[in-house]
Amino acid sequence: MIKEFLQFDVVRNNAIKLAFRMHSDGFIPDVIYVLLRGGAYMGNVISEFFKVVHMSDRPVYYAAVTAHSYTDVAKASRVRIDGWTYSPEHLRVGDKVLLVDDIFDSGKTINSIARVILEKGIPRKDLKIAVHDYKYFKDKPEQLPIQPDYWCRRQDLSVNDEGTWIHYMSHELVGLSQAEIMDHYYKQDPELKKVMQLIPTRS
Repeated sequence: MIKEFLQFDVVRNNAIKLAFRMHSDGFIPDVIYVLLRGGAYMGNVISEFFKVVHMSDRPVYYAAVTAHSYTDVAKASRVRIDGWTYSPEHLRVGDKVLLVDDIFDSGKTINSIARVILEKGIPRKDLKIAVHDYKYFKDKPEQLPIQPDYWCRRQDLSVNDEGTWIHYMSHELVGLSQAEIMDHYYKQDPELKKVMQLIPTRS
């Protein structure tokens, strides 16, 4: 497996450019939902862009939703939505909704959340999906109905391709080796050596 360490300022700059693309397309969200945890950093940047650019217009509501995958008794992978900070019950027809996550891989979580929003009467044209990394598996037998509308980077992959693990430096600390911590953390800030001793590492 190839591992990419993606610096937080790269994600920030790409998120600003992505927000500008939406703005240029005329899509100004009324509500931005970020998927916790991965979508929060990029969503913060996009929210800030629209807040500043449209300060004199109308507020852009910023909210979060948490969800996770689990395996049920039949061993099928499912998604459970744990909670919304702004209930989709409050959405009105005519609202433009933006759903933000860091990566679209299997797409199951985004599709589950998008389905809830669509069931509240928001048409697909008024619901946009934005991700930093879009993994599109071109030879997948069946594609999920909801695919990203906006992305910073897209990888066209085969289901047999060796995966690339993207480590988002803005928030991830899981799955690091001692060598990776040394290269990507301690070299930039030696004080982290004392702080990060509590973090389990892989061999």
